[in-house]
Amino acid sequence: MKTQQLPPKYTEQIKTTKKSLTDSFSDNRAAGKTIGTRSPNGEVRKGVDIEKQIAVDNGALRLQPLLTPAWGRQGIAYGPYTRTNGLAFAVFLLNGHNTSQMERIESLKGRIHRWIVGPEVDKPAKRLWRWASSKHKRWMLRRLLWWIRSTSKISKHFKPIKLPSIDENLAVGWFPQEVPTNPLVEGNSFIVHATGSENGELWTTVGKHLLSAFKGLQNLQIYYIVVLREKGAAYYAASVPNAHGLAAYPNMRPIAIDPFHEDATVYAGFYQSVLGQCGFRVDTRVYGTQIAQIPEIGAWYGTAQAADDLIGDGLLAGAQADKGGCWDVYQGTYQLTANGAQATEMHSLAVLESSTPSGVIHLLIETSAKVTDARLLWRVQDHKHFWSILADGEQCKLQIQDNGKWETLAVSDLWYLQPSALNSLQILDDGETFSLYLNGKLLFNKRFTDSRLQNATGVGIGAIKANSNLYFRSFEAHPRSIPIPSSLKLGSPWMVEGKKIVITEDFAGSSGELMGKTTTIGGKSWHKQMGVGVIELTGNSTAKVRADAKNHNPGRTAYTVDWDHHNFVDLQVEIVPPGARRGQGEKGRSGLIFWQDANNYMIINNWLDDCYGGASISSFFYLNGFEELYDAVWTNVGGRVYWGIPHKLRTVFDGMNYTTFVNDEPVLYRALTDVYPDAMPLSINRIGIVANWEWGNDTGSVLKNLVAKV
Repeated sequence: MKTQQLPPKYTEQIKTTKKSLTDSFSDNRAAGKTIGTRSPNGEVRKGVDIEKQIAVDNGALRLQPLLTPAWGRQGIAYGPYTRTNGLAFAVFLLNGHNTSQMERIESLKGRIHRWIVGPEVDKPAKRLWRWASSKHKRWMLRRLLWWIRSTSKISKHFKPIKLPSIDENLAVGWFPQEVPTNPLVEGNSFIVHATGSENGELWTTVGKHLLSAFKGLQNLQIYYIVVLREKGAAYYAASVPNAHGLAAYPNMRPIAIDPFHEDATVYAGFYQSVLGQCGFRVDTRVYGTQIAQIPEIGAWYGTAQAADDLIGDGLLAGAQADKGGCWDVYQGTYQLTANGAQATEMHSLAVLESSTPSGVIHLLIETSAKVTDARLLWRVQDHKHFWSILADGEQCKLQIQDNGKWETLAVSDLWYLQPSALNSLQILDDGETFSLYLNGKLLFNKRFTDSRLQNATGVGIGAIKANSNLYFRSFEAHPRSIPIPSSLKLGSPWMVEGKKIVITEDFAGSSGELMGKTTTIGGKSWHKQMGVGVIELTGNSTAKVRADAKNHNPGRTAYTVDWDHHNFVDLQVEIVPPGARRGQGEKGRSGLIFWQDANNYMIINNWLDDCYGGASISSFFYLNGFEELYDAVWTNVGGRVYWGIPHKLRTVFDGMNYTTFVNDEPVLYRALTDVYPDAMPLSINRIGIVANWEWGNDTGSVLKNLVAKV
């Protein structure tokens, strides 16, 4: 019979409730004055701040760029705590830039020249005068020292400073010491890895390896939640609706399971190694942290909807799982033992039915010196329809059985079960895309997009041979989305949208200058707000930047209309970047502008250029008569923006907070106070379209179907 066995000391653990910790960062702290202070419930903020750049303002912690990027120099820690099942650490934050990395910039002379010239809106003398009378100069010394450190050439008389290679910028989780020397090799944590054109890559620690959950992590507000187990941890994350790779708050997405780490004493913490890209200044904001013992997920399987340790005696067929229903053995036989389940007949398959499709499925496989095969099954509809990952001592194989017929999608001998070892096999599946992992390594070095059987709810185990020395153990399957426990909620990400259409523009009419045209709905007249370039009607219900690959738009050019709702707008336009492919010399730089007056406005634009292997969405701030070019904030969006392919660019802005979307996917969030702590909300007096300067000018983007909502 199947016997229910709790992990050692489990009964004792669930009786032990740790004191809850909530840190809301409601107390303002000057830079360098945060370590050693206390959270609202009295917990000491430990950690490290060697360069004295951690501050608290506007209801959030601020981590500012380091002059000497490295781990072990900047971060906050709480603890120590004793590892127990269900002890959770949640952090709600906005990473400064998920592709932050240490890299060279151009020569110091070139960088300073560009800083003086800026975006070429004001003459250099005027820019310098306004800078001298602004608050921006207080950051200039550190900025200049940072540039000197990272430049490719100071002068012909000096060699550049040797730089470390750093591509991992943020670590969040549980660590065996207050300040980890290298979070990449210690503790249970999320790691954000810079990918360049695809922005961030989300990693988790699984044993000695770093599991790559997905690429394309955008610059948004994100919940990171790590729930400890007696061995290892479960990882969860959440953000706003439609954020790539993440569940929508108030739910969280299971990301991975680590069954290996077992440090008895741990600290909860988050640490930054490097901030910014290409010498741009950008800060990380942390809105809150929470440490709580959560009894409802205190079992070894946490939030699983189907789970079984597979320990016991007797046959598996009909045995009650630890969570979920009873096992259905489709074919063959499994014997339960003190070490796990064994297949005692060839071609054995056993399935547990779940209530919903599973998003993370994990299994431990114990091998002997001679390794035989093991299957992990998911998206099981019935005995003739399911997916399978097969691993043995020589290779791994991805297969689907469709109506009883096997199809093999990938085979490789680069990955295989380790002999005489405990192997971790797991799947991350959102219904459209799935990835497979053996001991934390991404199998086949790719993710698979395939929606077949995406709504099937069965999961299970399988074997081709009778495995007398191979054991299945600690099987668990988690839903694709799970409510965040109430004790871990630290507030909602900023989520606002317009409901009522106020202005539309279809750009219909005869060809000619856009200025003077009345909007299709709303009765507003287009005004040329700035610049010497031209955006003109084409006569084909579109507007086009008057430019081409040989004759670029001559600098920042904006057209606007009056906006009567000064504290909110939801503005969208469809953009077709110029050209058809890379290598044609075409540049996309078009977008949206939010105008208070000639001294205060914000621009959101796309950036597409031959010189880089992807695209980005950028935001520029002209505030109080000055624009600090190197405070621009952007996110890299890979292939979401491409030559000749229409995309919808949308920004929701309330004068302080803004979220930008590409084709309804959120990609960039900021508050003005994230960039400038003392920033005041803008009054949105005019809205419109822009062909911006961003290291080059637009070469003929086409715009259509503008919609403004409140």
